[in-house]
Amino acid sequence: MTRRSLATFMNAFTSADWTAYPFSTRNAKDFSNLLDVYLDATFFPRLEQDAFMQEGIRFEFETPDDPRSGLRYKGVVFNEMKGALASPAAAMQRAMGKALFSGPTYEHVSGGDPEHIPELTWQMLRDFHASHYHPSNAFFYTYGDRPLESTLEAIERNVLSRFERITVDSSIPLVKRFTQPAGLTEPYPAVASEDNSRRSQALTAWVTVPSSDSFRLLSMKVLTEVLLSNSGSPLRKALIDSKLGTAMADGTGLQDDYKESVFGAGLKDIRTEDAGKVQEVVLDTLTTLAKDGVDSAQVDAVIHRLEFEKRERSNAGFPYALKVMFSCLPAYNYGGDPYASMNFDTDLARLQQERKDGRWFENVIRTELLDNSHRALLTIVPDPELEERKHKKELERLALIEATLSEPDRNKTVEDALRLKAAQDARQDLSVLPTLELTDIPMKFEPLAPRSTAIEGAAVDFYVLPTNGVTYLDIRSDFSVLPQEQLDLLPLFGRALTQSGAAGQDYVQIAQRIAAYTGGIGAAAQVQSLAAVEDFVQSFVVSGRALARNVKPFVEILADVTSRLEIDPARLKEIIAETATRLESSLANLGFQFAILLAQSKLTSEGALNERLQGIRMLHSMRELAKLDEQQLGPVIDQLQAMRTTLFRAEAMQVVVTCEESTVATVSEHLASLVKALPAQKEKTRSPKPPAQHPVPEARIAPVPVAFNVRTFKTVRYTNADAPALLVLANYLRDTFLHKELREKGGAYGGYAQASTGAGLFMLGSYRDPNITRTYDVYDRAVTWVLDSPIEAEQLKEAILGSCGDVDPLESPDIKGRREAVNRLTGFTLQEREKFKHRLLT
Repeated sequence: MTRRSLATFMNAFTSADWTAYPFSTRNAKDFSNLLDVYLDATFFPRLEQDAFMQEGIRFEFETPDDPRSGLRYKGVVFNEMKGALASPAAAMQRAMGKALFSGPTYEHVSGGDPEHIPELTWQMLRDFHASHYHPSNAFFYTYGDRPLESTLEAIERNVLSRFERITVDSSIPLVKRFTQPAGLTEPYPAVASEDNSRRSQALTAWVTVPSSDSFRLLSMKVLTEVLLSNSGSPLRKALIDSKLGTAMADGTGLQDDYKESVFGAGLKDIRTEDAGKVQEVVLDTLTTLAKDGVDSAQVDAVIHRLEFEKRERSNAGFPYALKVMFSCLPAYNYGGDPYASMNFDTDLARLQQERKDGRWFENVIRTELLDNSHRALLTIVPDPELEERKHKKELERLALIEATLSEPDRNKTVEDALRLKAAQDARQDLSVLPTLELTDIPMKFEPLAPRSTAIEGAAVDFYVLPTNGVTYLDIRSDFSVLPQEQLDLLPLFGRALTQSGAAGQDYVQIAQRIAAYTGGIGAAAQVQSLAAVEDFVQSFVVSGRALARNVKPFVEILADVTSRLEIDPARLKEIIAETATRLESSLANLGFQFAILLAQSKLTSEGALNERLQGIRMLHSMRELAKLDEQQLGPVIDQLQAMRTTLFRAEAMQVVVTCEESTVATVSEHLASLVKALPAQKEKTRSPKPPAQHPVPEARIAPVPVAFNVRTFKTVRYTNADAPALLVLANYLRDTFLHKELREKGGAYGGYAQASTGAGLFMLGSYRDPNITRTYDVYDRAVTWVLDSPIEAEQLKEAILGSCGDVDPLESPDIKGRREAVNRLTGFTLQEREKFKHRLLT
């Protein structure tokens, strides 16, 4: 349906104890189409044996038609879970389930452990679906301006009227509480050639309040934020100040996607033998807070942030409707009131009353944590031989099975493989699926014009939109004026700018101000393609948001960090260590992103710069910086301060504000004081753009048992007449060829084609792929397939439909203002976008 729809979201989510099938669209006809298909797919799937073999698990010979080539496991989810479980974060989740939830479903890997996936049978899957995916066990959620009656009528007609109610036991027992704390050590894959002596993690974790109790859960959420949310939070600061590790452990925070929520706190990059010391820091800090009291100003700041989240209507990350759904799910799934989480003010009023009555959070610390013996110390340790042992064990298991196969068994395995291949190659009758027509596509974009002015020499664009009382502010400056040697420091500068001290206050005080008066402040370098020519804009952007009543303190914080930044060597070392550790531990999940950036760096100057700022080169830069001691960081601090004074000059900045009409005057007044605090503009020489890297094939090795394979082509820019055709070609290739060849036949979790029409690049890629050479052969065949095969009209129409969703994404007011500002800067004007869409539809 992705290619027959204008869906703004279409996916499925699997948690440890629930599955959700969400979709969203702005088109009424599309909504009806998707509702019918989703209901049918969820409650009446065909679940054929071949589908189970393809998506789940099967035996197949290395060469499918050669019964002497060696027996292997194949299957999309089998390979996907190998990749999903290769990260330290996955090892921590596994340890948490095993240590804290012996008995309930959470002790198992809900997505399937590759060691046990082969034990699943087709009939087990069918039986499980028949009981648990029955409407008697289902919840329905809908959001939007469609008449509720028509949606309910479709659900009744297509599903509920076709079933009788049954009793489904999907209950989850409360975990039997420990009388003594426990401990567990879990390995994760690592690289043998690297120093793994400080690559362990330790997390102290408790099972706490029921997730269905909205008030108690709110209390735990507020406490968690007070303890851990920013660099000035007491438990986070105590852990980092201990120098036992460099960053917060995976699993740190509150998790409410269990029936009983879990609170955890710990450190990454520790010595294995220091795990107990990390736990001592956690317990000692909590004991001190319970005795001496929790800072009420920090509680107020957290409540402000939660209020901000409830006020904000943003589609950033997920459509807002899904964010509402996620807030309801704990109560919805575990027997509470799903509306309670939306009725935030009632629980908040009760919480404020409890605070007045005295020592509420101190009592929560004691009751839910210090006096709660259902606690575990979870230690995850690097194991360079783990993947090799698993691979060897898998091959030995297969060899034992193969040794028992009779000749008829071998022939049957070959027959099954060839039958599956024939089924994959067969044409499906897609006419049974509903579709939109090209005439259903709106032709015009909504115009959005800024109110442009100058404030103390700085260019300011106001986008007046209904933001529900939230003001969004971006300060943009051109970083092409920085010398080449400072470019590698830009990612660090972005973090140091918002996580250091300023104006006579240390980083803890600045963090507390940010928490108390804003919805968050961030800073990063952005490289944005020009629409018409092979060039790009280099912008360093400081972004923030705040409620209208807090505009003055919000802008004052921005003024302090941009004009009076103070970087402490000890604090900077912590920022570097935390950033490097975060990147290292994310390698298993960032592999696809790193591969794309690396491939693009070999074709264009823009790609080379992006790779430098976001890719493997950035990772290596952070590794090198992490080797410096505090004294050696002096010159780095000098460079960072020089970068700040170069970037933030009154006439060199563009300010973009998205807010409501009632806030414009207030923002203007306070922006004037910010700009006045900055030095005047001096003529700056722009540095030459970095050259593209040498375009040789390249491979990088990471401790992941699957691959990310990318091939990139240099093409044409957005205004070129061929650009829309390339966008359609990407969707056509993905849906009609690559999905079948890479996922269905090859077992990769994802097969992609993508046209970056802004950057003039075209990419073929595979995600969590068990193959490498086969996949690059598929890329070769993809090109000849397009050239040699007739382009089919219906599939072409679907590719165009899918492309229309790409060029007209769902945007909330906060995104609209920023996007329009960038479009004007880079030449993606309303006229050019409508011309592109016209070419697309014709």
